Amino acid sequence: MDNSVKRIMAWWPLEPYGFYVTYIDEGEELPDEATLVEPPMIPHPRFDFDKQQWETAPEPPVTPSEMQQIVMQQAMTITQMQQTLMQQSKDIATLKGVNK
Repeated sequence: MDNSVKRIMAWWPLEPYGFYVTYIDEGEELPDEATLVEPPMIPHPRFDFDKQQWETAPEPPVTPSEMQQIVMQQAMTITQMQQTLMQQSKDIATLKGVNK
């Protein structure tokens, strides 16, 4: 085994965020899509090649499924119905003279 060649750690940024580690031999040209800048311990690391630094990638928006949208709409409808029934109960009690 030849230990005369020094290996250097390099990071390959992944899309939309993350990375994997590889090694290149000292003197070997660093590929354009890799960096020698070690990523910090941050959530969702993304490498900005223009700034030559790691940053936290924004969270992708979560779009509810069609079924989740139906359930949310039903929950809002039920809440509106409960509010209406509570108001009607208060109005009836007021008419009966319980609430003055």
